Amino acid sequence: MTQANPPWVAPFVLDTPEVTRERVGHYDLYLPEPTPLSETGPRPAVIMLHGGPVNPAWPASPRDWLGYRGLGAQIASRGYVGVVVDHGLHSFGHYPQAWADCRAAIDAVRADPRVDGDRIVVWVFSGGGPFVVPLHTERVEGLRAVALTYPLLAHPELAEGFDVLDAIDALGALPLIFTRVGLEHPPLVDGQEKFLAAAAERDFELDLIDVPNGHHGFEQIDHTEESREALERAFELIFARLA
Repeated sequence: MTQANPPWVAPFVLDTPEVTRERVGHYDLYLPEPTPLSETGPRPAVIMLHGGPVNPAWPASPRDWLGYRGLGAQIASRGYVGVVVDHGLHSFGHYPQAWADCRAAIDAVRADPRVDGDRIVVWVFSGGGPFVVPLHTERVEGLRAVALTYPLLAHPELAEGFDVLDAIDALGALPLIFTRVGLEHPPLVDGQEKFLAAAAERDFELDLIDVPNGHHGFEQIDHTEESREALERAFELIFARLA
């Protein structure tokens, strides 16, 4: 099955629960009940960094796509704070500015009194894969793990310092949760395979989720039990790192 709808209107594979969605600058917070979190104290957070490059002329930015809205709502409905960052990745040369947007959002979320800043996971998707480099090389307090879903990990046009394969020896300090799809875009496969081989050689702490019949963007393309199980497994592994 191929995607018939653009990502801003393609439906999410899981239900999207009703939760509080709060827009703060260039990121959206999805908050579990009760809000404010006075009864339970601050909650751990899952911060999602979308891919790209994104065409700025598209009618909706990624934080308004149904897929990210669904993910944020699912995370909040399970008792955690979901965060979707809207960063400025509009070309392969924009990674430094896009990362600056992401880092500012991560720091602001950690400082939010509703968030347990010592327990966060950053979840990168597709073209957000290169952000795994500064997530390792910069000191990000409270970061328990990085999740990568069908990531871009190498490209000849990437800005300097964002090619994950070139920086592989700087990685490995954080647990990784990696989702791989069987029907991946061909240009991404080589980088993913090389990364997984290098991670195995270096004995990185890495959990691999395979979606054999999944496409890139399976959460909005493949409305199958396999897709739902892959997402549930990702949630399970991410939340275990936040325990």
